[in-house]
Amino acid sequence: MKFDYVIKGGKVVSGRETFVGDIGIGEGKIRAVGKDLKGPTSERTYDARDCYVMPGIIDSHTHMNLPVSGTVSSDNFFTGGRAGVHGGVTTIIDFTTPEPSQSLPEAIKSRKEEAMDCPIDFSFHGTLYGFDSKKPEIQEAIKLGVTSFKFFTAYGESNRRTPDGELFNAFREIGELGGISMIHCENDEIIRHRRKELSSSGKKTIEYHPESRPDFSESEAVGKVIHLGKKASGRLHLAHLTTEESVELLREGKRSGIDLSGETCPQYLLMTETAYEEENGHRYAATPPLRQDADRNALWSGLESGVINSIATDHCPFQNKQKDEFKNDFLNIPQGLPGIETMSSLIFSEGVRRDRLSIERMVELISTNPAKRFGLHPDKGSLTVGTDADVVVFDPNKSKTIEAKNLHMNTDFNPYTGKTTYGWPRFVFSRGTPILEDDQFVGRRGSGKWISRKLKD
Repeated sequence: MKFDYVIKGGKVVSGRETFVGDIGIGEGKIRAVGKDLKGPTSERTYDARDCYVMPGIIDSHTHMNLPVSGTVSSDNFFTGGRAGVHGGVTTIIDFTTPEPSQSLPEAIKSRKEEAMDCPIDFSFHGTLYGFDSKKPEIQEAIKLGVTSFKFFTAYGESNRRTPDGELFNAFREIGELGGISMIHCENDEIIRHRRKELSSSGKKTIEYHPESRPDFSESEAVGKVIHLGKKASGRLHLAHLTTEESVELLREGKRSGIDLSGETCPQYLLMTETAYEEENGHRYAATPPLRQDADRNALWSGLESGVINSIATDHCPFQNKQKDEFKNDFLNIPQGLPGIETMSSLIFSEGVRRDRLSIERMVELISTNPAKRFGLHPDKGSLTVGTDADVVVFDPNKSKTIEAKNLHMNTDFNPYTGKTTYGWPRFVFSRGTPILEDDQFVGRRGSGKWISRKLKD
């Protein structure tokens, strides 16, 4: 059998097992997985000895070119996608950014135009503000390949919150169609009350951010959403969970039989609210806020046990000047952190190397599980013969001390500055084409493909 490329002698992480073998790639697909595969020429053989060979990473929660707080996140689809390649990401799921007058199908089509420069494959979650008999729009969105839909229980002041009655109807109608409702869970009333109190007391610096959005504002919303979802027979995915109580509520919800999944992010696994006490603590602003050590430990336990299904970044970067303007006013600061490039190395360093996760579990969390949950599997998230050859050759011994200037995200800030991590991609393939070779991006602007997702795995 002839191959375009052969990845030789790596530790292939496939499903729940790891074995030494080769991957044969031809015409954009995985053509063989085995031992002693031979390619047509030595120039097209990639040495993976001492490396893990894993399916391409899927970041299922990114915000490229996102309008927020009067500015726009600093990565567009090209710069953010290129940065992702350096971290082994081969597919992203971003979000539509609807104008008030746009229908959901219109928002999908206009967002696709924005994303045409993406160098990796991409899809969207459909963002919905409110839900007033939008079933025809949902049906059309599904025809367009969008099968998951984002809701907020917070941000009422900017009209993004969906009231409980409409949320229940959304869960029911989207569930009937086989789609997934993805929810940002925070109690809007608690947050508005806390923000008003803090503002009137002149407490506007970043150290009050966690107080403005306390842990119980998240867990209250998580509990309510799970309860509504159960009554509506919905299919739910809970975004960026941060608290110990949220993990327990997710566990209980799954035990009740509801079709339910949840994610967390590297920032909530690695950092605590003490970051806000630093001189430039305002640059760590993100919602939900960073929490405490007990929450971090609960999140790690939830990942290891299977309660939490996936890790995504919530990648939403800004330049320092975009945040520094609001150094003394966290109530209006653009919220978000960079993460797409560093996720795999951080999770390997803090998860696998510290025996919190197996390498197989790491691959499930950042590739296989999001692929299955969001209708990308088996073409994405697997190393199965006949599927897309999205492949990462991951060197567990390669180290890097994180500095914004040494990375490729379009930001001059990184929350992990000075941290040395182990485990970085050596080679990355997207649909059978090399896009990263020894730290050099060799992909092309616009080579990413729109992925029309399926309703169920």
